[in-house]
Amino acid sequence: MKIGIIGSGNMGRSLGVRFAKVGHQVFFGARRAEAAEDAAALAGEGARAGSNDQAAAFGEVLIWTMRNTDPGQVLSDPRLLDGKTVVDLNNRNYAEEVKGGAWFDKAIGEALQENAPSAKVVKAFNTIAMEAFDTTPEALRRAGAQVFLAGGDTAAKEAVTQIAQDIGFGSVDLGTGAAAMRAAEALGDVIRLLIIDGGHGGRAHLGFSLLPEPDLDTIGARQDSNYR
Repeated sequence: MKIGIIGSGNMGRSLGVRFAKVGHQVFFGARRAEAAEDAAALAGEGARAGSNDQAAAFGEVLIWTMRNTDPGQVLSDPRLLDGKTVVDLNNRNYAEEVKGGAWFDKAIGEALQENAPSAKVVKAFNTIAMEAFDTTPEALRRAGAQVFLAGGDTAAKEAVTQIAQDIGFGSVDLGTGAAAMRAAEALGDVIRLLIIDGGHGGRAHLGFSLLPEPDLDTIGARQDSNYR
């Protein structure tokens, strides 16, 4: 798959390197040419480097790595996002917004979708620290590593599920709409609480699983109530 990295900082570089190493065609974009070139050199595997516009034009799937949700401030032509799957992996500023306990009304992914209505925005990878991408897919699969997805386009989420699987992550689809986007972003806040304040570092991980079927038959069935 052709993957364009919009912004080759820590997360863009890390994900792009992993995608290249498992056989995807990767184009690193950045505002500074050196950042994209350094990332492409690190990735090898024929990875290319250039501007954010060039990366956006190249990719079928685009990894959006900045909190700026206005494509017009990142790309010279926002129409480069039209029809593309755009993965928003951003979280709010932890020190200035999350740490004080403030909640949010609108997720970054929501705002990006509103500003790029012809794109297919998928929230993903925002619960994964960059250190995890320096782990083999086999080890991540054994550990049950997962990413959480949110977004309104089924095919776009299927594409993100596939590239996540390629680098070792299962996926949990939280659904569509504002609630799903905000839940996905809130999980990014939770994991950073564990990583930063909890002192667990970049190996901390959130995952979803189902508990065993109840087998005691000691508490009775769930009664109907007004709580849904």
